[in-house]
Amino acid sequence: MTQASKLGKLLQRRQGVTMFEVCIVCGSVSPSRRLSDLRDAGWTITKKKVEGKNYHRFYGKPPKKQQMKGLV
Repeated sequence: MTQASKLGKLLQRRQGVTMFEVCIVCGSVSPSRRLSDLRDAGWTITKKKVEGKNYHRFYGKPPKKQQMKGLV
């Protein structure tokens, strides 16, 4: 499983994911780059500050599949 696919699963969890969790689960030393890669691939990623803490949780939605492929 690639880092991007692992991150995709984490982003779709109900509780979202923190940057620390991305580093641990995906084994990435640059989690912001992995988020950027998914954004470039069409993902919608939002972040929300964790109340009383000094970090954010990220949530994501995968891109919608093209329903009419080949029709342009």
